[in-house]
Amino acid sequence: MIRRDPRQVVSSNLQRLANKTGEKPNDISRKLKLPKQTVRDWFLGNSYPRPLSVQKLADHFHVETSDITEEPLDPTKMRSEFNVIQVPVVGSIKAGPNGIAEENYNGFSSVDRDKIESDFDYYWLKVYGDSMIGDGILEGDLALIKKTPEFENRDICAVIVDGEEGTLKHVEKHDNTVVLTGSNPNYSPRIFVNEDCNLITIAGKLVQIKREYN
Repeated sequence: MIRRDPRQVVSSNLQRLANKTGEKPNDISRKLKLPKQTVRDWFLGNSYPRPLSVQKLADHFHVETSDITEEPLDPTKMRSEFNVIQVPVVGSIKAGPNGIAEENYNGFSSVDRDKIESDFDYYWLKVYGDSMIGDGILEGDLALIKKTPEFENRDICAVIVDGEEGTLKHVEKHDNTVVLTGSNPNYSPRIFVNEDCNLITIAGKLVQIKREYN
């Protein structure tokens, strides 16, 4: 049997327990008086909580500490968790001093494991506006973004321009020119030449669109 990284085990357990209570990482950090980024890292599987924090989490969810740190015993649940990964949902992205800043975290949404590459990080970006309706991308959709600056011409990417909030656009690069194009004829392409190309940050490439119906 393949054993998962203990950080991923904690991540899966926290996501499952939080889904039951309807809580988000920020809710838990506030209630337990813990740093937001610390709790967020536990949910993302980036770090492992110390014993005292494990006990706090167990007390909060009214479970045993083993329910935080160990694999669930239910084999059906195990298969489900191995086949999907929980990816954070963000409401906006901006260019920050240390790279791409993801803001307005809104929980997690699942993605099939075979849709992602283990060498890359991913996030779901909530879509606003109607500039990409020609590609069937509507406001309220979730766009799965692979964090990479690499793209092929005409790929749909999450793009940040000169400090603006990130948006989805077709990207083309030719010599010293970058063109950002939507798929709604009501919006003209944005063309950047020479030094203005430096205003553009590629925050990742679109992998998948998910639409949820209430």
